[in-house]
Amino acid sequence: MSNKNYLTSKAERFSYGAWFVGQNIIYFMVISYLAIFLTDEVGIVEGAVATLFLVARIWDAVNDPMLGSLVDKANLKKGKYKPWVDAVTILMPIITILVFWNFNGSYGFNLAYASISYIVFGMIYTISDVPIFALATVMTDNPDERVSIISIGRVAAGVASLIIGIIAPQLIANLGYQSTIIYLMIVSFILMFPLRFLVKERVKYKKEDNVTLKSMIKAVASNKYLMIFYLAYIAINATFTSMTIAPYFAKWNMGDIGFNTIMMATMALPIILLPALTPMLIRKFGKRNIFLFGIGSSIIFSIAQYFVGYENVVLFLILNFLKMIGLIAPMMMNGMFSADCVEYGAYTTGQRNAGMIFSVQTFSTKLGSAISSALALTIISYFGYRGTAPVQTAEALNGIWITLTLVPIIGLVIAFIIFGKYYDLNEDDVQKMIDEMKEKNELETE
Repeated sequence: MSNKNYLTSKAERFSYGAWFVGQNIIYFMVISYLAIFLTDEVGIVEGAVATLFLVARIWDAVNDPMLGSLVDKANLKKGKYKPWVDAVTILMPIITILVFWNFNGSYGFNLAYASISYIVFGMIYTISDVPIFALATVMTDNPDERVSIISIGRVAAGVASLIIGIIAPQLIANLGYQSTIIYLMIVSFILMFPLRFLVKERVKYKKEDNVTLKSMIKAVASNKYLMIFYLAYIAINATFTSMTIAPYFAKWNMGDIGFNTIMMATMALPIILLPALTPMLIRKFGKRNIFLFGIGSSIIFSIAQYFVGYENVVLFLILNFLKMIGLIAPMMMNGMFSADCVEYGAYTTGQRNAGMIFSVQTFSTKLGSAISSALALTIISYFGYRGTAPVQTAEALNGIWITLTLVPIIGLVIAFIIFGKYYDLNEDDVQKMIDEMKEKNELETE
């Protein structure tokens, strides 16, 4: 790597953040509304949609390493990562519109079209995810500035979730899904497009080993803390059914899909506010304690929310906000835990495996979301939910309520037990490892 210290401009950082807002408008629209669009608008049976989500997202998770390897191997003239980002800037809005398109065809056609379009969407989205995060590492070689750039991306994701939470339900109620998605994709494209002209690749690194599914498994197997953390992480994600079920709850239990605007705001605000507080909290309490406290508080507030009910809307929303703070605080630290696991792996095996470890992070997120989406639809289907019915039975409404409040507790309890019992790596341990490895390298070079 070059010894120069490359710095970015304000315009670059702004366009990088704007790109993330556009990308996450797409992400939150799909994760929040595609399920209810397919069941209630297109008329696909809940069990079929659950199976589609599970198969497509597991395939999506498995092909992450393959697509990541493709990006790594390619040597394009205009840069290593930016050409991919430029391409998906156009492709992602188009495929998202197609995913939400209702041809009013036969049941078989609708199911086949939904399956193909969703799988293609997942692959295009994957191609966007790897290069955009890697792009920050070639924009600058200043570590502090990299942290700043990546933090901008995290805040941008919160802004996008708030936009979807406030605007999407109102647009859907007034214009329908297809007009809504067209307007939102125009906004996404406008936000993402400036990056093409403003961001530059400056830093060149030596080629790393290709990331494959086999290498990921090997990296996990040889790194006990990585395995412990991501088992807990997958457990939380796999039962986080609230995001999928929220529009169903707003539409049927509250009688107005527009109510999802307020619910999404209680989910989005912690995503925007917590990044600024996280470094201070970590310095004072440590990542492990924050993770356990967050999970524990989310369990308590989820139980309270279930028994309090939703007749008192203000109290319901307050509890929703509190349980989301407890959940999001530890989940936003996954990259920090991954970084600690990189140092632990380097200390114990002599191999950093940074690319593989961060691929495990992406893999775990997508695998967990695949299970949670399918689980949510399977549960409400068991309770008798029918998306095309004019009204839902009391049992179906109860199934939606249970899926929103109680089901996520299962993963939280599992994660609390696994993480609390077996994860004892702290910040002081990691720093000692870094210092010892640095001292060893200095001795070897003398």
